[in-house]
Amino acid sequence: MSIPSISPLDEVRQTSPLQQWAAMLQEVPAPTTPQTPRLQPGNGDIMSQLGGLFEALMPLLQQLVMNLQQQQQPLLNSLAGAAPGAGASPLGGASPFGGQPSMPTSMPPPPPMPAPPASPPAYMPSAASPVAAPASPLPLSTPPATSVAEAASRTRPTFVPVLRGDEQQKDSQIRTQADFGRAADQVAREYGLDPNQFRAQLQAESSAFTQDFRKSMQAEGDLGRASENNTSIGLGQISRKFLDGREWSDGGPGNSRVGSQVVTTEQYMNSPTVQLRMAASNLAQRVADHGGLEQGLAYYVSGNPDPGNEHASKYLDNIDRAMNDPAVVGVGR
Repeated sequence: MSIPSISPLDEVRQTSPLQQWAAMLQEVPAPTTPQTPRLQPGNGDIMSQLGGLFEALMPLLQQLVMNLQQQQQPLLNSLAGAAPGAGASPLGGASPFGGQPSMPTSMPPPPPMPAPPASPPAYMPSAASPVAAPASPLPLSTPPATSVAEAASRTRPTFVPVLRGDEQQKDSQIRTQADFGRAADQVAREYGLDPNQFRAQLQAESSAFTQDFRKSMQAEGDLGRASENNTSIGLGQISRKFLDGREWSDGGPGNSRVGSQVVTTEQYMNSPTVQLRMAASNLAQRVADHGGLEQGLAYYVSGNPDPGNEHASKYLDNIDRAMNDPAVVGVGR
């Protein structure tokens, strides 16, 4: 029996792994490329035909890689989203299939920022004298008023203690009449009062702006009450009954709303800061208690909250005039 001879080309066609692989790829959807040519005997040497086969198989290989990428992409995305350095492949660096590293579809939200610490209070009252929290002072941008009626609309009575431990430091800064004017403005705002109105009231009480403020600090009025030890003294003509633990802590400007403080006559007479604060505190509480600035001023001067009573009416007129006097409202500005 004669054995048929097998040409080298036929042997390659029967046993080549590349042909077997190509047969396996027949299940992959064919790309939009020309049909793959088969090796034909007599078409040149084997190497050139294999090169043509590789060129024909390259689109199939690319299609296979694309299918594998699409199948594994959800897994890669889930791994990338859970691991540090999200966006790279599980092995790190670029994707094993080439191109740019896969990126997560969304980034986790940043952690919330911690809340800023609360601002410390402007002063620290002692534990033995609890006080109500002060309201917001009058803004610096608010222009001063030119009449009591105008000042009434911007008055915000505020309860602030007189004694805060900073009196000596504040007093050391009040050396001139201009310093005194600026200190009066600051105290007015602390107690929710209009600066011009507060200056004008001090002028009506003790001529604090048309003479040296130190002289006005020693002024004494209501001498008819001397036998009762209840004359009025200082910049705001505060009654002595509000000093030395008398009515200052019983319905007066030192009541529980501002810590029920005891202010001595010596503390009051020797400190422009204490005198300014006591006058402002007294008025702020009268305004709050009697329904408005005009009523508070009326009670301050006469003990009667009716602005129409004779004593109060004259007092309000004097304050209106002083609010438009440059010698009063222009000092230190």
